[in-house]
Amino acid sequence: MRHLPTATRPLHVTYRTNAGQSAVAAKMGESAMTKLQIRLNQAVVQAQQTRLTAGQLRQIAQLTAANQGTVATLALSRLQTQLAHGAQAMTTVTPAQRRVQVTPIRLIQRDTHSLANNGTGMAPYFMTIALFVGCITLNIIYDAGQRHGKYRYFVLAWLDKMSFLWGFVVLAASALWFGVWQINGLRPVHPLATYLFSLLIILAFFSLVTCFRLWLGLTGAWLMLLFMIFQIGCSGGTYPIELTNPLLRAFHPYLPMTIAMSGLHQTISLGGSITGQAAILVGMVVAFSLGTLAYFYRHQDVSAE
Repeated sequence: MRHLPTATRPLHVTYRTNAGQSAVAAKMGESAMTKLQIRLNQAVVQAQQTRLTAGQLRQIAQLTAANQGTVATLALSRLQTQLAHGAQAMTTVTPAQRRVQVTPIRLIQRDTHSLANNGTGMAPYFMTIALFVGCITLNIIYDAGQRHGKYRYFVLAWLDKMSFLWGFVVLAASALWFGVWQINGLRPVHPLATYLFSLLIILAFFSLVTCFRLWLGLTGAWLMLLFMIFQIGCSGGTYPIELTNPLLRAFHPYLPMTIAMSGLHQTISLGGSITGQAAILVGMVVAFSLGTLAYFYRHQDVSAE
């Protein structure tokens, strides 16, 4: 009869997560690996029991084949002796050995970029949404195209309006940063870079939303609201993008919110470069600011009356 293994060294399985990149994905990975560990442990234990059962069946078959009184008696006596030794061995197993027998596979998690808490991991997602919502709300309640006074040059009318609104959104982003830093206790890897990048994000978002608001009226603002909802589904903030449908995965890398979240992940948790993300957001500011400037040029006759 073969006894259960009594080794005190389990099989260690190491897996890596990156909570700094996606706290949700890290939690899902941890949960999946725990379930896999349970299934593997059950499979190993069942395999051990199957081998023991097979050995006992072989010995019983030998007894049956013998089919003679004296030989059968001797064989049965031998089997009883082995079973007794097996039971004694099981009673002498230490608690550590028994734990190995029950859970022969152990998990070791290696987190590439650990987080202080879940709030830190979700901060890029919620900060990005808050900045986009703020830009939409401002454009719904305030008409950037309404003139106050007469201007000889359309550029002056554009600067007068945009300078006020840019100042307002910068204050809004600063208030958001003060809240997450002083009230929520967020501690980014690069605090100054996080703040400055937040200012760039809101300027890019505001330029985009304002351009649509000017050219399409309130319809443009509502379209931006729908666009924001679409981006939330594509951003991977609430659910890993790898587990979504192909359409969302196709749009994911090219959306403003995705780019903004990627940069905030770097400044808050990962500590990497944001050069690429910043360049794209600067390009957005320039492109859509030219769009708003074109609107003022197109309607300069109104401001000149």
